[in-house]
Amino acid sequence: MHWGKPYFLFLLIIIPAFLVLIGVINHGRKKRFLAFAEERFYNFFMQEFSVFHWSLKNALLVIALLFIIIALAQPQWGKEMQIVKKEGIDIVVCLDVSKSMDAQDIKPSRMERAKDQISLFIDQLKGDRIAIIAFAGKSFVQCPLTDDYGAAKLFLSLLDTETVPSYGTNIGSAIEKAMTLFGEQQKHKVIILVSDGEDLEEMAIKKAENAVKEGGILYSLGIGSSEGSTIPLNDESGNVAYAKDDEGNIVFTKLDASTLIQIAETGNGDFFPITPQQAEIFEIMKNINSIEKSKFDSRQFTRYKERYNYFLIPALLILLIEYLILIKKKTKFQRVID
Repeated sequence: MHWGKPYFLFLLIIIPAFLVLIGVINHGRKKRFLAFAEERFYNFFMQEFSVFHWSLKNALLVIALLFIIIALAQPQWGKEMQIVKKEGIDIVVCLDVSKSMDAQDIKPSRMERAKDQISLFIDQLKGDRIAIIAFAGKSFVQCPLTDDYGAAKLFLSLLDTETVPSYGTNIGSAIEKAMTLFGEQQKHKVIILVSDGEDLEEMAIKKAENAVKEGGILYSLGIGSSEGSTIPLNDESGNVAYAKDDEGNIVFTKLDASTLIQIAETGNGDFFPITPQQAEIFEIMKNINSIEKSKFDSRQFTRYKERYNYFLIPALLILLIEYLILIKKKTKFQRVID
């Protein structure tokens, strides 16, 4: 026999304690009577009390308590085979980790806000698999497709603008890398692009067109403001400086919404600017949930059958019987003779 919750068996210690309590009550009943009356009156006093019925009720309570404790411990025996099929959609999130994501026009920074949005998105998933790709001048898989959402959020937390040593922003490379993570037979391949849209390689639209031909659906999340911001850096002394171009001018980065809108339209998806209310995450989830789910995994489990009902049902019946038993008996009062 196996137990689902064996720690409940420790409650069995209640049974001997209950038996001791019954003994104390029986002993205390006569002791309390003798405190105000003579012993010869005790049998007269107890004429309406059935010792047999009292003992039977206590025995039934003990048996019921025993059965309830065993039921709580979830006894299991006999094996059964169970096949669990998982349904969901594979989703690849491509996160821009280029230096422009350190801009603070979105507080605390574009990077931190983007990670917060993706973390919230992961929290909404139910059965879907997710992968994370980090990209700047090049792309790499930070987290492969998984339904372990805790692991995905851990990998996400490790990302920053130092993750990819290759400078620049190549959105097309990220889309191309994302498509390699999907199975060839998958009908729907969802890609979510999180970026400020500054595509220095200008290959994103072409790669989006290629992705659509293979079943890709692209959503884009724009992070940044149209007013733009400088990019803070730490110099060799640890002081705050600002990124400069080759001519020594301070770089000013803005949200390039037009590029992200084009990518989404080409990819049969939609564009959403990131907002403090995070409503865009729920809009994307609404769209994704409307897509037909695919069966991407099935596992066979051997498990023991639950048998707690074999003890719980008798326990309830015993308690009902115990409730119906009366401890008073019909008797004719006898005169007490000196």
